[in-house]
Amino acid sequence: MTKQQKKDLATRLKEHEQLFIGAGSDVESDEQLAEALVQFILERRRILADAEHGAVATAAVDRETLKRMCEWDSDDPALSTLEKVLRRFATGRGVEAVELLKRAVIARAEALSEEQRRRAKMPRHQHPLDLLIEREVVRNPKISQQELVLALRKQIGKGVIDEIEDDQIYFQDGSRPKKISGLKDRLSRVKRR
Repeated sequence: MTKQQKKDLATRLKEHEQLFIGAGSDVESDEQLAEALVQFILERRRILADAEHGAVATAAVDRETLKRMCEWDSDDPALSTLEKVLRRFATGRGVEAVELLKRAVIARAEALSEEQRRRAKMPRHQHPLDLLIEREVVRNPKISQQELVLALRKQIGKGVIDEIEDDQIYFQDGSRPKKISGLKDRLSRVKRR
């Protein structure tokens, strides 16, 4: 397949997807949604097989697609729900497929929300630079940004800071460099605490 053919195929698939999305409605029944999803899958396979025209070619691609949907067997547990949904679509149990899909989406959203809550409750680890700034603020609560830069330069090679050059602070642990210009905000936050 040439580069242009790949581009044309990608364009046709994107148009097919956009058409499907645009045709949706909030008041669709599960049965209507199931039928639309099956037609979307079949039409997508027809496009990929270049069998969009002609009843014989279309019917053959549709049969092969439905067969693959029924027989798909993955060892990946993350795909087991999708495998079951596609099998239900292929065997005419579309409403059950849509219901399972909806439950799976809700369960995934709830799991993601729970994970975000768990992470939000975890204590944040301070960057070693913030710890150095905090120590300097304790020594001198009215320290300016320029005085802080001088104090940090004295810390080069003593465990945290590897080098300070070109408006960048480089760290011995290899973490991402920080800009000296960003010290003003870090200093303000530490002083507020």
